[in-house]
Amino acid sequence: LNHQINQMANRLENTLARLNEDKIFLKDTISDISHQLKTPLSSLIMLNELLMEDEKMEDKTRKKFLEKTKAQLDRMEWLIVNLLKLARLEAGAIEFKREKVFFRDMVDTSMNLLEPQLEGQNVKVGGNHEAFFYGDRDWTEEALINILKNATEYSKGEIEIKLEDTPIFSSIKIRDNGPGINEKDLPHIFERFYKSSSQLKPDSIGIGLNLAKLIVESQEGSLSVRSKKDMGTEFTLTFLKR
Repeated sequence: LNHQINQMANRLENTLARLNEDKIFLKDTISDISHQLKTPLSSLIMLNELLMEDEKMEDKTRKKFLEKTKAQLDRMEWLIVNLLKLARLEAGAIEFKREKVFFRDMVDTSMNLLEPQLEGQNVKVGGNHEAFFYGDRDWTEEALINILKNATEYSKGEIEIKLEDTPIFSSIKIRDNGPGINEKDLPHIFERFYKSSSQLKPDSIGIGLNLAKLIVESQEGSLSVRSKKDMGTEFTLTFLKR
């Protein structure tokens, strides 16, 4: 009887601990969304007031304000969608597929989707084009797009993508020839909302790399980064062959 009572007490303690963790997780997620929406929402309110107050506003100026409004709405939509994805990943609510995925197919799709950002970039794809892994193509493709997008923002015109395949693992290396990452910023590059001291894009939110890392690690893969100041940055996605 004493043993059964102890077991019941342990189960109740574990249940309460999980409920408390869920409560904290929900609170943090709502706090993140609220904090990140504050700035674009303030901009939308200001732009809307200007549009309503000035009835004689020139069409050219009105169109400019409407374009700014659309940009803020697009930013808010992207932010909410990606924060909810992060929340689902952290809560373990995503069931990843286990299918054979060829890296080259993912690279081609990602490059097509990022065609406007890749304009003017010299992108080289090399290595083993038959490299593959077992996982979820759609989610991994999203991680790859976030990493490639980061490379386009910091590259000075050259991006190299190398596909590797061995009996033990498969990997994608994405290297740019940009300014690199400061040594003190490197350990924090995958943290949510982190902005480096040498941030080139002040409007960057800082969740793309965090999302990419969560997607890769949720499939028992790894995402690492190497960088030196003024010598570019290299991200590596690695999946063990099973």
